[in-house]
Amino acid sequence: MLQLLLATKTRQELLQGDAHGAALTRSLTTWDLLAIGVGSTVGTGVFSITSQVAAQQAGPAVLLCWCAGGAGCMLSALAYMELSARLPVAGSVYAFAYHALGEVFAVVGAGCITLEYGISASAVAANWGDKFRTLVASLGAPSFASHLTTKIGPATLSFPALVVLLLVTALVYVGGDLGKRFARVSSALAVLLILLMVAAAMTKFQAEHFDPFVPPEFGPAGVMSGCVTTFFGFLGYDEVCCMAGEAVEPQKSVPRAVLGTVFIATLLPALGSVALVGFLPCSDIDANSGFEVAFRQRGWTFLSHMVSIGELIVLFVVTYMCFLAQPRVFYALSMHDLLPRRFRDLDEHGTPWFATLWTGLLLVACGALLPFSTLANAISGGVCVAFNLVNCSLIVMRGERVAVRHLGVALVAFNLFSFLAAVLLQHGGQGLLAWSRIASVACSIVTLLALVLLARQLGASQDGGQGEEAFYRVPYVPWIPCCAIVFNNVMLSSLKAQDFLLLAVYLLLVVCPYLAATLCRFKKRRHSTVEVSLAAEAR
Repeated sequence: MLQLLLATKTRQELLQGDAHGAALTRSLTTWDLLAIGVGSTVGTGVFSITSQVAAQQAGPAVLLCWCAGGAGCMLSALAYMELSARLPVAGSVYAFAYHALGEVFAVVGAGCITLEYGISASAVAANWGDKFRTLVASLGAPSFASHLTTKIGPATLSFPALVVLLLVTALVYVGGDLGKRFARVSSALAVLLILLMVAAAMTKFQAEHFDPFVPPEFGPAGVMSGCVTTFFGFLGYDEVCCMAGEAVEPQKSVPRAVLGTVFIATLLPALGSVALVGFLPCSDIDANSGFEVAFRQRGWTFLSHMVSIGELIVLFVVTYMCFLAQPRVFYALSMHDLLPRRFRDLDEHGTPWFATLWTGLLLVACGALLPFSTLANAISGGVCVAFNLVNCSLIVMRGERVAVRHLGVALVAFNLFSFLAAVLLQHGGQGLLAWSRIASVACSIVTLLALVLLARQLGASQDGGQGEEAFYRVPYVPWIPCCAIVFNNVMLSSLKAQDFLLLAVYLLLVVCPYLAATLCRFKKRRHSTVEVSLAAEAR
């Protein structure tokens, strides 16, 4: 049974996985991948997270938060860059974990990125519906806006969100050149809108709004909290790697697109934070709609409405980009018989049409039934788990080349104790403060020892092997991926207990059917082995 759970796929098996059916069409250039990455990341950061952090957590230091979040994201992005060049197939973390860690970890990874792509697409569509109703009401039709939602038991169904999901499903289903053109044009439009907002706000820039840079009421703790919040504004850059199975020259185009996406996703919100704080004192910034309310307070009604409409456009783009990756995840699962074979069916454009239709049905159902306000942090936690799986996969792949002993034990110890140290530092109770600090120091020491063990044994893996293909390689392994794991664990430890519980329940719902199916496979294999043995004895 354990052998089945930890079964891995070789690189050749993953690359030749399309032997079961038609292969995805490789038609995405670096610019196409960059458009997908930028379109899935930049909107949320500028339109909502910047104003929230500036008003409630860090003040003018929101700029520092974005820079720190970008640096932390880049640590994991480096691992994505190497692994997507090594394994340019659909599935992203699912494929990486299947190759390095085993099938059960691949299933966990697939569940985590389904949270990031599929469930998030429903959440963004629901947010689009709320923004649309607010805009309609502000334009003088509050009665019409009130009829755009209806109650279904405890859940609220938004008709605008439903329309958005149906439109996105149709757009992804059509695929081909239309989808590529839409990705390019919409991402460029989103970036242009953000730059126009920044330029308009900078015309009234006042440097005194940045004094003090870290307001006393927030302090370093507020800046740390802001870093956690801004980190979640980068989620989606890894979608580029999920599309690697359709990339032209993936060894070059995917790493470039990932690097460009993280850079732009850091630069634009940083510019937006400077412009917003310079335009309006942090005490006057609206936490939910920073730029829109700021322009309205100045009497710039046209710009205020333009921002509201632009936000709808950007949220639609984000919904499309998140949706785009999910059928590729289902396709990858189907290629290895973890989903029915129909999910690998492709149309004449190379689009997984059956997986796309089922994704649309799934997201419409999620949009009607799930309370996204309580799921947001659990989604972010799932993404952190996925990031850690990617970094662990990189370390294991490097370790395989130099036959590292006890690699799994050291890696599990590093992950577990670095997470415990972060939890104890952030959530140590007042009455147990001294004990929590002692336990945190002990966990940190074990973490450091595990890192030293990994570093000593992985030193020989820094050089490329003879006959290896030329592709991007992360320097200073395991130091960089281990730093990324620590950073991700700090982000994870910031979640509340109910968020961890929701994430654990979701992952159990993902893994339990897989475990049941694996148990059936194990029994069938054992039964067939017994039959073969009996037949051999009969001869």
